Amino acid sequence: MTLVVSDISKHGVIMVGDSAVTRRRPANPPEVISGAVKVQYASQVNVGIAMWGRADVGGQRLDHWISDFIQNSINPGDSVEAIGNRLASTLNPILQASGKPWKDLVCGFHLGGYNNGVPCLYHVHCGHNTEPAHELRLHKDYPDDQKWSEYFFNYLLQFEFIHLRNGYHPLFGPLFDNMLEYSKSLRAHFNISFPQNSLTSRFEFYKLLVQFVAGVLPVSGLHPGVNQTLSAIAFTPNGLEINEQLSLAPAPGTPDPNLTNEFAKSIRATAVNSTNHDARSFEMDYSARSMPPAAGLNESILGGGRHSVVCAHVRRHLLAVAEAE
Repeated sequence: MTLVVSDISKHGVIMVGDSAVTRRRPANPPEVISGAVKVQYASQVNVGIAMWGRADVGGQRLDHWISDFIQNSINPGDSVEAIGNRLASTLNPILQASGKPWKDLVCGFHLGGYNNGVPCLYHVHCGHNTEPAHELRLHKDYPDDQKWSEYFFNYLLQFEFIHLRNGYHPLFGPLFDNMLEYSKSLRAHFNISFPQNSLTSRFEFYKLLVQFVAGVLPVSGLHPGVNQTLSAIAFTPNGLEINEQLSLAPAPGTPDPNLTNEFAKSIRATAVNSTNHDARSFEMDYSARSMPPAAGLNESILGGGRHSVVCAHVRRHLLAVAEAE
């Protein structure tokens, strides 16, 4: 399991991911180690990539493969859409060469960046729960696929949270919702703004939530598949503002076939008002089928996950605002 969260707002783009790697061996309990660099930044195009899914690509660890892709396959001037399509078209034949069905090859990548100075958040993945797993395809989640008016999208960027999250949804989802209620209480009773209206505060807010989930797992007697060692970035149209990327470990000579890093089993793309938490929200819930058990020594999974739009509702007064535009 894992936890990766990517957010866009008026402040910039934020991407946060843990680094847990679960090593599974027959007849032994799972062993968790740190080291996966699940969030990386392409400086030549001001784009961030957060990954989940298969742990290996053609015998190479996924985070190393992405690092090579950033260095060798992304050119100055490339758009976020072009990068997403190239990522899918490059990776698909490599995955297909394994001979495994797509249901066993599921992976995904958040792509955060800017189109003409406006933040966007796209997602390359292998399909939703309502369809058979298929090759990687680009989904332009925010804002393109929502068909929002320019006015409405700008409103969300100004006042709300818009994010994709992959991983431990059963713990992260309620935590995020309740943390906003806690924020509202702090504001009402103590005049405390949490998070504050800044890129740095929003960045630390997401780190706090991911690390809280990581702490909940062992306390609850659950498999600690999310850890508190994070790779995280925040950037604006001017470039990288906060760089807490982990260092990429040297590539091992021989891939460990028992390495299993369960990156993600669900995503939730959410926008929730950050200044008036009691009413306004746009929510899209994605849930994923359970991953199949590891199928032997050569099974290597970063987390898998199938996506299905379970609900997409806008509360009435907010929908009325959108429809009025």
